[in-house]
Amino acid sequence: MKIVYSLPHPADRLDSQQAGHVIRARALLNALEGLHHQIVNVEAAAESSTKAAVGFYRNVVKKALPRPIAMRMRDAARVSNSRRYAARLIETIESARPDVILETHIAFSLAGKIASEQTGVPLVLDDVAPAWEEEQQYGVGLKDKAHEVYKEVTESARLLVAVSPTIRDYLRGQGLPDSKLILVPNGIDASLFRAGEQPGKVRAQYGIAPDTMLIVFVGSFQPYHRVDLLIRAFKTLDTTRKTHLLLVGEGARTAECKALAAELGLMDRITFTGAIDYSKVGSYVAAADVTVLPGNLDYGNSMKIYEYLALGKPVVAPDQPTVTDMVTHDQTAYLFKRDDAEALKNALKTVIDDPALCQRLSAAAAKLAAECTWEKRAEVLSNALLTLKS
Repeated sequence: MKIVYSLPHPADRLDSQQAGHVIRARALLNALEGLHHQIVNVEAAAESSTKAAVGFYRNVVKKALPRPIAMRMRDAARVSNSRRYAARLIETIESARPDVILETHIAFSLAGKIASEQTGVPLVLDDVAPAWEEEQQYGVGLKDKAHEVYKEVTESARLLVAVSPTIRDYLRGQGLPDSKLILVPNGIDASLFRAGEQPGKVRAQYGIAPDTMLIVFVGSFQPYHRVDLLIRAFKTLDTTRKTHLLLVGEGARTAECKALAAELGLMDRITFTGAIDYSKVGSYVAAADVTVLPGNLDYGNSMKIYEYLALGKPVVAPDQPTVTDMVTHDQTAYLFKRDDAEALKNALKTVIDDPALCQRLSAAAAKLAAECTWEKRAEVLSNALLTLKS
């Protein structure tokens, strides 16, 4: 089967970004190629006109104008640029003659819809988020337009790929029929996250002794990750083991978290690594005795949990649907009451102080991870795509 893959994001590229939607797209495309599908990639961010528009917004508009005005201009430009990008996408489709268009869903983009309507090639939207995600996470200047575009593209697509049952249920609630909804969660890149990674190098790099109980979080420090909650829980963690907290990554709340750690007198027991290349994340997780996800979105499907599991690490995470969709308390992870620092502290203490529990969770994690590879996810997507060809 020939697939034209479209990434309409104005700035992100498949070969250079570490954003979650790009990691997912790259992994699924590689796995689909492994299933003998032919992939032709088209990316909006590769266009010189798109690069110029992004640069103008970031360097001129964003700095010179009040935020509400700048965001309205940005959103209008994203719709306009998606129409221009659609022309490039149509050219590729007419040349490649694919069986299907597979596009990562991006807010304000009409490109896949336009290309599908003009060429007759069915559109499959992957990683479809709720209509309000953009506003909640990043801010929106043209709210009505955001919902209008969302409605247009989700109704026009032949298939909508949800990464979690929560999002699938949301799409159902928008009146979209079950016949066009499929569930393809995130997965694990077994080449990057594999048992047997040696923990010594990372520990030595940061001066963490082999006998220290190391707690690791990996993420982009978004507000919903609640790294602040983890730091507060770590402050009151009472255990006979010497402990250290390794916070891997960088993002919106890094500075606030560093300030909190300093305020609580924890800078000698907490290490902030800053941004690291995604290819190295596995070695950092391998260094952990316990891994933790202190907070999560009310939708979506955390790649971090899969990556923790892949390396056979005990996982501590909040008890909420987008986590229990993936793991089960006291079987494949140890869960705590969400947004509760005391509960998080107690969960960490329970796991740290019980070696048998750690061992049991580790074994269950590795077993579950074997069922969650990108190859297995791609098989589900491939079967759905093939139904469009028949």
